[in-house]
Amino acid sequence: MHQCLLIVEVQRAVFREVHGDANDSASLAILARTCRAFTSVALDVLWQDLDAFVRLIQCLPQDLWRIDKYHGRLNFHRSMSISDWEMFFKYSTRVRSIQEIGLEEEGFFELADDVVVALCNPPTFGPLVPYLKTLGWDRPNKKYAPLLRLLLTPSLSNLSLQANACILRTPEVSILSTIGITCRSLKRLTINTPVVSSFLDEKGAKILSAAMLYLHSLEELTCGALDEDAVAHLSRVPWLRQLEISLMTDFSANKIKPLLAPPVFANIVSLTLTADTMLVVTSILEATRFAPNDVAFYIKTLPTVDAIQQFYTTLANSCDVEELCNVSLAVQEKNRLPMDPHQQLDFCAFQPLLELPYISCFTLDVPWKIGLDDADMTTLAKSWRYLDTLAINPTYGWGTRSRVTHRGLISLIAHCPVLADIAFSVDFSGIDFVPSEMPSSRPGAGQSNEGCSIADFVTSKIENPASIAAFLSDTTLTLTTLRCTGNAGQKSRLFYLRSLLWEGNGRHGTSKRR
Repeated sequence: MHQCLLIVEVQRAVFREVHGDANDSASLAILARTCRAFTSVALDVLWQDLDAFVRLIQCLPQDLWRIDKYHGRLNFHRSMSISDWEMFFKYSTRVRSIQEIGLEEEGFFELADDVVVALCNPPTFGPLVPYLKTLGWDRPNKKYAPLLRLLLTPSLSNLSLQANACILRTPEVSILSTIGITCRSLKRLTINTPVVSSFLDEKGAKILSAAMLYLHSLEELTCGALDEDAVAHLSRVPWLRQLEISLMTDFSANKIKPLLAPPVFANIVSLTLTADTMLVVTSILEATRFAPNDVAFYIKTLPTVDAIQQFYTTLANSCDVEELCNVSLAVQEKNRLPMDPHQQLDFCAFQPLLELPYISCFTLDVPWKIGLDDADMTTLAKSWRYLDTLAINPTYGWGTRSRVTHRGLISLIAHCPVLADIAFSVDFSGIDFVPSEMPSSRPGAGQSNEGCSIADFVTSKIENPASIAAFLSDTTLTLTTLRCTGNAGQKSRLFYLRSLLWEGNGRHGTSKRR
């Protein structure tokens, strides 16, 4: 054997190449048995990244464990011996990342009670996986809480809690109360839940907020139900770059203001906030001077038109105009509110945003009527020349006949050369002719956009698909996805429009109907 193959770094590079993107564990296991000089390093690479924690149990003698496929559960036949533990730690000391606990694709996703008890009582003190850096935890319930405690190591830098099927409650969250002491190197913490605002009970939310006060090395955080003290602490964490949080229902705008002292969110690149009221979000922004690339705000209660104008003004004043690219504001759809017929959002609400010249993605989705017209659309387009995505009320609709006509759409694509995705209502009546009355001139007036591939015309009314297809074919040369909202007749015309559009241009696209 060549001498260079005895160098550990060379072995590790070779074995990682063998393991590769295809995760070829079988070949690596064979290589580990080929030569005694290869065994240790090959096992390091083989066990470095696990798709599931149960792989560590499967490495133990087969007379110890069995899989109950009927109940989808892994059970123990007997108690764990010292030799079993020695084998367990032989492999667990090599593990650096664990994606999840069970293996649903292989028919089992639960650990029996006796398995959890055995694993939570090792013969030595310390964590079960001593050098673990990344943990994906998908068992947020009381039964597994002690096991989680033994997997929180000082080396842990990335922790993801998946609470999709269960609700985190106080006993489980209590495990996290010492996370700032146990995991001092934690850089990324993610708590994923289907409904962020309700994944904790009140006591659990307080515990989680208190735990945040001891996390000083965070770079990315996704979680919910935080109080004023936790937000104030996070605003001063120097390495925090990505923040996605929900605020507690009793979060106070008056209480947070004096807690926010410059510098606030100094290095934030991406900020996502979910709050009960617009006032809370605006109050936080008023005390903030930062340079994010992306901001997104989700509100649970309906704000007024004046409140949104004040919000946009505050946002423009608090952000570095050279850096902000993506802006999103929405009233959460799960709390979908009826549209207020007396509230209309006019161009004056958008005017503060004209100070942000590098906007590439803009989304607004609120239960108000939209009062924009062609001139307004042209002004936005001239101010946002780097616009890639524009979505205005794609979910709630415009609530009234759009004052943006096909001319406004033409102006938008003319002034925004990289525009790729649009979602707003258009009044097509000016070009919605029966085929016999269609003019011979180009419907797009010579303006076209070769990058626009997705169009959602929301509540736009279409009577004659052929004329609209001619217009879209002339203006949006690469359109591949078409969406629209309406009744059965409208959906039928949309489907026909789609067929005309794709067949006429020799393209295959997708029609999305809601």
